[in-house]
Formats: sequence, structure tokens, C-alpha cells
Amino acid sequence: MAETVQTEGGELQRAEPAIPASGMVDRAAAAVSSMRDRVMSLPAGQRNSLLAFTIFIASMAVAMMWYAGRRDWKPLFTGLDGKDVQQVSQELAAAGIPYQMTSDGSSIEVPAEMVDKARMEIAAKGMPQTGRLGFELFDKPNWVGSEFDEKVNYQRALEGELEHTISTLGVVRSARVHLVLPKQSLFTSEERAAKASVVLKLKRPFLGEEQADAIRSLVAGAVENLSPDDVNLVDADGRVNLKPRSKNAVAADVEQEMEAKLVAMLEPLAGHDNVRATVNVSYMQGTEERTDEIYDPNQSATLSLQKSEQVSEQAQRAMGVPGTASNSPAGAPTGAVQGSQAAAAPGMPPLLQKEALPVYPQQGNGAGQSVREESGTYGVTKHTIHSEEGPGRVRRVTAAVVVNDRAVVEGTGKTQRTEWKPRSAEEMRRLEQLAQAAVGFDTRRGDQVVVENISFSSNSPELKPPVMEQVMEQARTLARTQPGLAKTLIIGFCAVLLVLCVLRPMARQVVEALRAPALLTGDNSMRETPQTPALMSEAIVGAPALPSKTKEQMQHQGIFEQVAEHIRREPVQSTRLLEAWIGSSEEMDV
Repeated sequence: MAETVQTEGGELQRAEPAIPASGMVDRAAAAVSSMRDRVMSLPAGQRNSLLAFTIFIASMAVAMMWYAGRRDWKPLFTGLDGKDVQQVSQELAAAGIPYQMTSDGSSIEVPAEMVDKARMEIAAKGMPQTGRLGFELFDKPNWVGSEFDEKVNYQRALEGELEHTISTLGVVRSARVHLVLPKQSLFTSEERAAKASVVLKLKRPFLGEEQADAIRSLVAGAVENLSPDDVNLVDADGRVNLKPRSKNAVAADVEQEMEAKLVAMLEPLAGHDNVRATVNVSYMQGTEERTDEIYDPNQSATLSLQKSEQVSEQAQRAMGVPGTASNSPAGAPTGAVQGSQAAAAPGMPPLLQKEALPVYPQQGNGAGQSVREESGTYGVTKHTIHSEEGPGRVRRVTAAVVVNDRAVVEGTGKTQRTEWKPRSAEEMRRLEQLAQAAVGFDTRRGDQVVVENISFSSNSPELKPPVMEQVMEQARTLARTQPGLAKTLIIGFCAVLLVLCVLRPMARQVVEALRAPALLTGDNSMRETPQTPALMSEAIVGAPALPSKTKEQMQHQGIFEQVAEHIRREPVQSTRLLEAWIGSSEEMDV
């Protein structure tokens, strides 16, 4: 504090000399004493509140200091067995790296800044080696082993490698693999398929179907003659028996995919969340073989053609009267008719004329015979179709689609409301055509697609879920999907509630409790020292006046009581205060 010296030429201001260490101690002791007196002068309720607030602030400060100064531990290895934990712990201790084990005894943690160094140290030692060895079994040659030993070691190595590979999956903590490898045979009919059993210890209670199929495919791809259907997966805790996906599951996936196609096709036209679809696909279970032969009578072709022709002439037979005369050209008789005796002809000897001899009738020239034959082979066009159909082909597709009413906004401003009106027949016809195209509608199979316009129950405002329920549902979903973010939000929300509902009222009460004695007494010792009586007097004299007259009288009465109490408790300080007042009044008179 500067000291003012009155001189003839005016006032000079001299800097206050430095306060010795003992003076600083006295000032601190005086401040503590003044604070204690103020606290003790408070009512019991305010004093308890101040004490609780002080303890809370101190606890928070200690907790923050502990949290800021504590060592951050990070996991080095997890899921180790007892032997590996012991070996890793010994290596860390030998390397001088601090570590700690978790409560389950299967994980080791090290400081975050030393994780990389610890991993390099442990990896250099070839640890950890949890589980069975893989193909490391063949690192050292075995010169005295038999063929049986080699086969057994190969199977052990293959099982160990599969265990190591499966354990690298994020959902698997550890795995155990057992293989059944049959002997190879020269005959195909005597070959047997390989089988495998896998025991999984999971990090969570369930394993997805896709992950189970991935493990089956992994094991089947590493073993010869092993089908994924012959790989059995079992949970180590006995809770889940992971069987291969059935045909019904595959059919359900196909139906869900078709339903998604239907919704994706119709929602842009009907509106978001205004379409519900269900698809049912039936399949043929048996096999079918069919051979069809189709002939086309309109198309024919000549396969072979044979033609033959035979012509014959009739020979000239004997005629007339037998004998020499009949053979002569001049005396040839005319001959009898129809076998009668021959009549005497001129120039015929009498002997011949007297006896009737048979005469052959004369015949004219005979005509020949002609025979013509023609034979051919003709064929028509023939189509032969042989088809074989196995099980699993689509027999029929049925789909049911429900479309919500159309939303129509009516009114403006505050009178605006949404009305739901049925859709037109033309619009429903277009939607049905789109639905048929989306599912591959085929009339030959007897497919059926039904599209109906039905008003959804959610269109009624009173049936909609409350906003608070929706918020709670979203909060639960967030807590399931992102637990870390949800935890942070909950802590922040609790901190805000603590500040608004606890700390702020307590701080207000403490400030008001500390302000009341200061206003009444004008004591400014919290900021100044007892060696500044002038400032103390100014604080008392310059206290702000209350607007009400009654309050002003009460203030004066309170000031009087506080001054009297202060004089009784601090007589020395009060004497110095009076001396300062007297000195200041004398200077004013001069």
C-alpha cells in the first residue's frame, strides 16, 4: 500500500516497503481467521451446505488428479492359457516392463506407451504358443519314425493350423479341430468322405449363420474330400449347435430377396413405408425325366424309290387240220368251227374228204403283256426332346402386396392437415403390373400376384406411438449399437444435471451466505489485510443502500451489532480502525 506524506509543496506518494515473510504469514493467518469467523457466524444450515460443497469440490479435484495421473493400461494378449500366461509374465519381468493380469487370468495388460515394445520382446521369444503346434512339428526331421507316425503328425499339424486360423477370427476366442481322414483306396466305390468337428469358444453368446458358413468353408477348403456339409460346429459352452443351413433357410432367403424387390419397386410410387409385401415360392421336390417325339406332317422327304417294268409277247400256236396238207401254204383249210369235223375243201383228196378230221381254229396274232412296278419309302420331319429336371425348380410363385392409402394435404397454415384417401383403380392396375414384373410372373406355372389397397392402422393419429416412446426406443437402439457413445452421453447428461440441480444451488447459497456478513460489516479482509483500515472504513461507509427504508434501518442495526461483535473479538484491529478514522477526520479539518 502506498503511503501519502503531507509536505509544503503538496502531497508526495511513497511506495510501501516490501512486506517481510513474517508479515505474509500474519496476513495469511489473519485471512484464515477471518474466513473461519465468517463461516462460524453463518446459520447451521448454510454452514452445513458450505461444508458439503467444500468436501464435494475437494473430492472432485482429487478424483480428477487421480484420473489424470493414473497409468493407462492396454491389453497385450488375451485368451491365453495358464502356461502361456506364466511364460509371458516371466519374459516381461526379465525385460523390465510393468504388467498386470486381468481378473480372469487369461489376459495380460501393459502400459499404453510400452505395448509395441512388449510385443516385440515377446515375439522375439516365439511366444505365445496357445494351442497345439501346426506344421512346426516338421521343423526337425524324425529319422526313426514310421509311416504311421508321419500320418499322425500330419493330421495333428493340419488340425493345429486350422485351430490357429480359426482363432484369428474376431468372434472366436479359441478353437479345437478334430479331423477324420479315411485311407485312400484304389477303387472309387470304396472311397469314403472326410469329416471334421470344430469346437468353438466364442467371445459373445451367439455366432451368425454367415460366420458359421465361413468357418465350414475354411475347414472344407483345407482338407481333401471334405464337404462343408460334413463339418460340424459346436459351441464350447454347449449353448449352440451350429448346423448347416437347410434348404428351407435358402428358400426363405430367396423369398426375402423377392419381397425386398417388391418394396423397392413400389415404394417410390406409393410412398415411403406405405407398402407391405409377402412372397411364397414353392419348389418341386422330386426328379422328372421326359422324352417327346414330335412329327410334322406338312414336311415330308423321299428316303428311297425303286421302279421295275416287265413286257411279254404271246407265242403263235398250231392251227388247221393236222397233217401235211395243212402245213402246205396252198391247201390250208379254213378249219371247222368250234371243233366240228372239217368240210371238204376244193383240191382235198377224196380220202380226206370222206373222213371228217378235226380242224384247229385259226387264231390271229396274239398281243403281248406289260408289268410295271414302283416302290418308294417316304419320311416326315421328327423332333425328339429328352429333358431331365431335378429337385429345386420353381413350381409356383404367389405374392400378396398391400398398399396404403394416398396421403393428401388439405388446408394451409394452422389448419393444414393430412387426409388419407383410397387409390384409383388405374393406379392399382399399374402397381399390379409392376409387382408381376418384379417377381417374374408366369401364367404357365399358375403364378398369382394380388395387390390390394388397404388403409394402414398407423394412419390414425391417436394410434401413433408417443414421441417419448420413440425417443426411448432410439436411445435403446443407440445403447445396443454404440455402447461407448451411449456411455459418454449418459455421463455428460448426468454431469449437466449435477451442475444445474446440485452445484449451482449450493454455490448460490454459499455466495449469498458469504455476501451477507460482508455487506453488513463492510469487512474486506478476503481481499485486503488487516493493515488496510482505510479501505475497510471505505467499504463500511460506501456500502450500497437498500431501496426500502425498513431494510435500511435493519441494515444499520445489523452494522451496529456486527461492529460491536468485531470490537469484542478483535480489540487491537478495532483500535487501529478508530485511529485511522480519527486521523482521516483531522486531515479533513486541516
